[in-house]
Amino acid sequence: MSLQHVDNMERKRKIGQVAASLVGNNETLIIDSGSTTTQFAENLRTRQELNIITNGLNIALILGAMPTNTVHMPAGQFKAPTLSLSGEKSVEFFVGIYAEKLFLATAGVSFDVGLTYPSIGDIYVKRAMVKAASHVYLLADSTKIGRVAFSALGGVEMVHTLITDDGISAENRAEFERRGVEVIVAR
Repeated sequence: MSLQHVDNMERKRKIGQVAASLVGNNETLIIDSGSTTTQFAENLRTRQELNIITNGLNIALILGAMPTNTVHMPAGQFKAPTLSLSGEKSVEFFVGIYAEKLFLATAGVSFDVGLTYPSIGDIYVKRAMVKAASHVYLLADSTKIGRVAFSALGGVEMVHTLITDDGISAENRAEFERRGVEVIVAR
């Protein structure tokens, strides 16, 4: 199984490594589907006793192969481009779920429009993920900053920490920080 969107993979690998460094053993995580979050999951193989909730089938297989991890997946419609589950049944799954950290993907992030995605059905699942997590990490390579996709999740302020690459401009970094979003640059 492989994702269809594999642009900027070196940037995504670096972001995945940095994001994984923020996870210890015995944590409960929500991991969104996507190519950058897949790189993040690949870097979690050394962690133990993780409790993982993911809508990404490939992420479930990567982390479920580790014998000490517990992986939970929502029901829903399978979407081949992102190897994910989405839709109303997926949203229902997140009711009553609590996680310390959410590692969220995006198709685009704009200061005017917010976090955007190519499918309306994804918005409801992502909104449920955000509601279920204490801390929201957005994993987005710098080419997604300023990009707008079809449907909006909400403003950048819903994110606590952006993890991106060194292609982010000084102006964009300052604007994220002005809006209360911590910025971590993967080098």
